[in-house]
Amino acid sequence: MAYVELAIQGRERWIAAWFMLLCLVMFLRWRVLQRFLKLQNRAFFPYRLWHSRFFIGVVATGLILGGGAALLMPYITINVQIVLHSMLLTMCAGAIAYLSTSFQIYIAYMLTIMLPVTIWLFLQNNSVSYVLGCLYLFFMIAGWVSVKRMNQLVRNALYYRYDNEALIEDLQRLLESVSQSNKALEKISTTDELTGISNYRAFRVQLEETWRQFQGNNVQVSLIKLNVDYFHEFNSHYGQETADRYLRQIAGMLNQQLSHQSQMVARLHGAEFALLLPGVSCENARQVAHNIMHELAQQKIEHAKSPAGPYLSLSVGLGSQVVSPGSSSRELLVRVDTALKLASERGRNRLEVLEG
Repeated sequence: MAYVELAIQGRERWIAAWFMLLCLVMFLRWRVLQRFLKLQNRAFFPYRLWHSRFFIGVVATGLILGGGAALLMPYITINVQIVLHSMLLTMCAGAIAYLSTSFQIYIAYMLTIMLPVTIWLFLQNNSVSYVLGCLYLFFMIAGWVSVKRMNQLVRNALYYRYDNEALIEDLQRLLESVSQSNKALEKISTTDELTGISNYRAFRVQLEETWRQFQGNNVQVSLIKLNVDYFHEFNSHYGQETADRYLRQIAGMLNQQLSHQSQMVARLHGAEFALLLPGVSCENARQVAHNIMHELAQQKIEHAKSPAGPYLSLSVGLGSQVVSPGSSSRELLVRVDTALKLASERGRNRLEVLEG
């Protein structure tokens, strides 16, 4: 409509130049977006540079639209002016959903579109223009308040979005990052200093990782906890050096039972160990536990202070559970702890099994 009116006045080249300038700005913005989408690793993308270019593109678009509309106003009829006013107001309102996550960018976009026309309206010195100018001012204030509130709501939603599962994933990513940047530090933080096997921290991380990996696949996970019977008495009677030597020997014996890289053995604390066996049935895990107890009994390590027998022995708790949707690793931990407690209460040097 504006083009037809200006063509009658012999100014159609104005519209053509304005349209070509707008297309050029939009093309440059599209090229920047394509470069961003083609990046292989966005983790190291210069965010400030991208933000600055996006800001410049938005401001340039707003200036072309708002400034062009203000320059056209004196040369078009009131009906076309009303159409342009409606389009400008609609574009600013529609941009709220797209640009509200960045308060500064939206305000810059709104001002560059609406301020040139607002200034032009107040310069006309008539009541209708004053009313329209006040309407523009009211819309700018309302847009400023609305976007500021929406931006705060978005920030609050992002801040409170983390639940326990997200926290575990963030911790796992942090551990992976530490592992890639400093292998030595990772080894110290996840390895038991005395026995050389995994420690309690590594065990908990691996258990959660196993649960996340097999979630919904109905894979059975077995867990064995072993406690050396009356180890405090053993340590007091034979000395710490001897006790530590046998702890290392037991850790090595447990480590030999692993048959897959997804399995792990860990020293939890004191004389308590754990074997995590993903993909192993309860019956097969029971056989592994029996093999461990039998091998230790064959070594006949003297324990003169043990009410459970003349030799060093183990109390063993075994649990097994299918990793189904909605299940939790905590259920398996509670089941195995209960089985180990039953083994201790029923005389030690025995195996108790609680299968889920």
